Amino acid sequence: MLEIQALIFDFGGTLDANGIHWRDRFFRLIKGEFPDLSWDVFEEADRNSIEQFISSKPVHLSLQASAYEIMSGIVKNLGFKQEIINPLVSVFCRDTSVSLEQNREWLATLGDQFQLGVISNNFGNTQGWCDECGLSPLLDVVVDSTVVGVSKPDSRIFQIALSELDIHPEQAIYVGDTFLDDVVGSKRAGMFSAWLVGQEEKECSDLSLVDFQLSQLRDLEKFLRFSSGS
Repeated sequence: MLEIQALIFDFGGTLDANGIHWRDRFFRLIKGEFPDLSWDVFEEADRNSIEQFISSKPVHLSLQASAYEIMSGIVKNLGFKQEIINPLVSVFCRDTSVSLEQNREWLATLGDQFQLGVISNNFGNTQGWCDECGLSPLLDVVVDSTVVGVSKPDSRIFQIALSELDIHPEQAIYVGDTFLDDVVGSKRAGMFSAWLVGQEEKECSDLSLVDFQLSQLRDLEKFLRFSSGS
């Protein structure tokens, strides 16, 4: 029987979407306007936009402002019309808000049973985003890669969170949507891994590293009930 004391989550693609990375969401939105857009062309535009965004040191930008800046950079790099930016960002943020609110309500039901946390490869603004969407009162730890200077899948970023929670790795489940960063990283740190695949088809080089596979975050409750023997 597992003695789980903490549930720690990725942010982007996990708490704010059902297993879909920001990059993939941006691609689908833009491709809806320009069906001939290829992934390779988009990916280069996205990568350049992220580099430009990071260089601006966006640590105080809100989630919506961050999405706007990244989307703007992608659209500009692709040479597409600028008037599509606001409508696409509006759709992106609407869907994000729905997911965050649903997951905030769910996390609120878990706080009496587990310590809760977030570990994110982000731009230094994860704490601000958690404040913004009402998650912070529910969280015992928030670790942002830019703030601590180490990124997933490096096991040290997970160890930072475990140390702040004062628990052993085997007492925590880490939940994320990316196989390398989230599953491989958490297993390197000695934690249990929960892979949020949602409705996506995702590549996995070693399924044995996945302790729990989820089609939605609330599926985690099934494993928690099983592990507790209830």
